[in-house]
Amino acid sequence: MNMNADLNLQVTRRSEKDMPMNIKPNGHSGRGARTRWLGLLVALSVMIVPLAAQAQRKSPLADAPAIRKRFELRDLRLELGAGFGTTINQDYFHTAFFNLKAAFHITDWLALAGFADIGVANFATTLQNNLVNALPADRSNNPPEFEPTKSEALASMQKIKGIYGLQLELTPFTGKYSAFGKLFANYDFYGFVGGGIISVQPNDGSNLQDCSSTPTSGPNGPFSCAVSGSKFGATFGVGFHSYFNHWMALNIELRDFLAELNPSGRDTNVDLHANANDLTWTHTWLWAANLVFYLPATPSISP
Repeated sequence: MNMNADLNLQVTRRSEKDMPMNIKPNGHSGRGARTRWLGLLVALSVMIVPLAAQAQRKSPLADAPAIRKRFELRDLRLELGAGFGTTINQDYFHTAFFNLKAAFHITDWLALAGFADIGVANFATTLQNNLVNALPADRSNNPPEFEPTKSEALASMQKIKGIYGLQLELTPFTGKYSAFGKLFANYDFYGFVGGGIISVQPNDGSNLQDCSSTPTSGPNGPFSCAVSGSKFGATFGVGFHSYFNHWMALNIELRDFLAELNPSGRDTNVDLHANANDLTWTHTWLWAANLVFYLPATPSISP
């Protein structure tokens, strides 16, 4: 009896480790979890609150210009200049020009300018020499009637007397460059667009009818006519300033002048009549180099 009682007592006194479902949670571990969450929230607050405050605070450089105390080399200044230039794509004559330019800079990046390119000399191109040398000197060999002689071809070839116009200039790029780390200069690049007139005349129009007065029908001919007078057109291109100081600069321009012309003065549409119908839109490219001066001589300074 006593032995059985001892065995039953040992069975009923099994360790609680063998029955984990009967273990009650420890109160201290719950408080630890809440403490960890509270610490995480405090850490996030420490990081987020200063960032939000900094985002709301306005930077002292907000709305400030990119460059302070900058010389406004163009703003509200008058630009006057003169120089020389030449055409670069003429078919039969290259024209050399004496240039005049005046511009008023409304702002540091916008200007209204006028120009006058006055023709002072004309030089035969390589194409002219090759073409004329291939033509007969006279009609003794009975060439076709529509084929000109040397003198007839030269007579109707077009020369430029001058180009004049107005243009609007936009200057998006300005800066300063150095040469060999010792010489420093300001520069700007600009584009322009405008309109004007180009004045032309034939090389020798003494025996030529004006192209606008020649017939448009009837017997064949004439096969050449005189393109003369002023033709309206459009101009556009790019330019560059390199400043020697605050009141003097070198100005270089590449210009295209587009107008209805007939550089050869001949029948170009093959209808056996040289007249106004043979005028076509022609690009006249030229470059110019001017020495320009600014008034007032002292530029304004930005804030």
